[in-house]
Amino acid sequence: MGIKAHELSLSHLITTEEKSGMKLKDLQLTFTSTDAWGLLRKDLTNALGISRAKRFLLRYGWNCGVHEARILKEAIDWKDDIEWLIAGSKVHHLTGRVLSYPKNFQVDMERGQFNVSGYWIDSYEANQHLTYSGKHHEPVCYFLIGYASGYTSECMGKKVIFKEINCKGKGDDHCSYIGKTVEEWGEEISEELFFFEDTDMAKELDQMYKRIEQQKERLKIGYTLSQKLTQDMLLGKGLPGFAETIGKSLHCPVLIEGKHFEKLAEHGEIPGIHKYMSVTNIKEKLKDLAGNSFVEWSHKDKTFKLLTTPILIESKIFGYITIVIDESDDFYKDLLERAAIISALHMQNERVAIETEQRLKGELLEQLLNNKEINRKEIYDRFSYLDYNLSTEHYVMYVVIQEKASAKEIDDYEYLKIRNKISEYIYQEFLYEDNQPLLLPKLNCIQAIIAKNSIDKRYKSPKHFGEQLIKKLGLSNVYIGLSDQTKDVSDFYKKFQEVKRAVELAIWKKTDNKVVLANELGHLTLFLSARDPEELEAFASENLKTLIEYDERRNAELLHTLMQYSQNEFNLHKTAREMCISISGMRYRVQKIEELLEIDLSDSNSRFQVQLSLQILLLLGNVDDLTIA
Repeated sequence: MGIKAHELSLSHLITTEEKSGMKLKDLQLTFTSTDAWGLLRKDLTNALGISRAKRFLLRYGWNCGVHEARILKEAIDWKDDIEWLIAGSKVHHLTGRVLSYPKNFQVDMERGQFNVSGYWIDSYEANQHLTYSGKHHEPVCYFLIGYASGYTSECMGKKVIFKEINCKGKGDDHCSYIGKTVEEWGEEISEELFFFEDTDMAKELDQMYKRIEQQKERLKIGYTLSQKLTQDMLLGKGLPGFAETIGKSLHCPVLIEGKHFEKLAEHGEIPGIHKYMSVTNIKEKLKDLAGNSFVEWSHKDKTFKLLTTPILIESKIFGYITIVIDESDDFYKDLLERAAIISALHMQNERVAIETEQRLKGELLEQLLNNKEINRKEIYDRFSYLDYNLSTEHYVMYVVIQEKASAKEIDDYEYLKIRNKISEYIYQEFLYEDNQPLLLPKLNCIQAIIAKNSIDKRYKSPKHFGEQLIKKLGLSNVYIGLSDQTKDVSDFYKKFQEVKRAVELAIWKKTDNKVVLANELGHLTLFLSARDPEELEAFASENLKTLIEYDERRNAELLHTLMQYSQNEFNLHKTAREMCISISGMRYRVQKIEELLEIDLSDSNSRFQVQLSLQILLLLGNVDDLTIA
């Protein structure tokens, strides 16, 4: 009648007769040590790598399963074919490999349908892997998967693939499996099928040897490239030297660009290729570049591929390196990352050098902007010694940091943070200009000169530059003043005085526009250019003399009241509200002002004379208390 699978025992497989060459009832089966098997797995993994070892063990398990299915078919009188099929699980148990516990069993051998699932209890393969290799990120029972797939496929007459879902070898509580025909798996099993493909191990080892040799050569290239780039940096060759070293090491064109896509260095003998390598072609892809990211890209009508990585300093992008590659390969990414790090170190050193030089130039800038009696030739020569050209046209900039009305008083540290933020932005914007900006930071302000050509190249106008600075840095409590362009060394002092008064006037008026141009003062700038400004001062002081003296004697604020009154178009009620005083109090002050000055403020000529005198004193800096917002 034949036996059933559960009746299969060791007596069907083992004979007690000892005879040379006898192996488990002549079934060509042998017992092996599980520890030896664990060491074999470990050695295979170390020699081939986990992926190739997995493929080897799966194929080995498959062939064992096919072989045992065939000999069991011939050696045992089975009740039917389904018992022969199930016997594969029983052989697992009898040989000590694993106890198979089915959960779902849907099999129709005549129709070729196979869909089973279950658990593998106490897998010897998982235990050995944990003993010799530790946990892995994926299931590790490669032999069991291969064996089950091979044995079942031989019984079914069509390809059946088992897949391990859970595994103790990766930290799960148990091992579990699912087995289906290839048709029932569909696309879900496409990745696993690769490991079941037959392969010539000699060819595999030969390919592995070639890959090792290739890897050795690549490591040599990487080491040499790192050495050469470091030497280039120490020798001061800079970015052009880096581009040449990278290009000669990798035998490819190289392009190094700044953060504004300006070309900093290039290497390559292919005419016109660098215009195709510029990152301006992929501006949209650059938005997501961060960390050690890379962008692989190409042109539709070109056969070459391109690889770009950012040059980062403190997580900020300062430039880009792009090379031409034959194919996508981590080798190029690794080398390009090294080149980007060396380039970043070079740029950082350049920044430190520039900042040191800026401090030296700051002392000269103080004289240039704040000393009316400077020797023009001497100051020009001293700037030349520091490789700075004063003869080109410049804009003079004056930045004032204000206390926020809604916040507590700003301390020195807060001023320092804001000053550094502004300075860093300006330095980065014009890092690679021949004439880099010169800045002179003070407590709550920054005095600076910026070459006209530098601003014109990047911005629509000086005003646009100031607006972008405020917008990008999110500064709501900063006023920025910009002068007309200078024509001569002697212009710097005059332009600075103009722009300083323009900012002070804007602060006093509390204008919403935070970027002020000196030419917005209109005819009032003529006062600062007058032949004898002392006469202007005398004119204004004489007109307001009695009021100024009264304030000094009585510690009053009538001059301040008059300034507010004139700015509010001599509107009594509006000025009273703004100064937070009563209407009667405001009337008293206006009456007192008229008495002291002996004028009638309802008269248009008197008003004009008062306004003119106030503006002159303001522009000449003789009413500093009125410029504090």
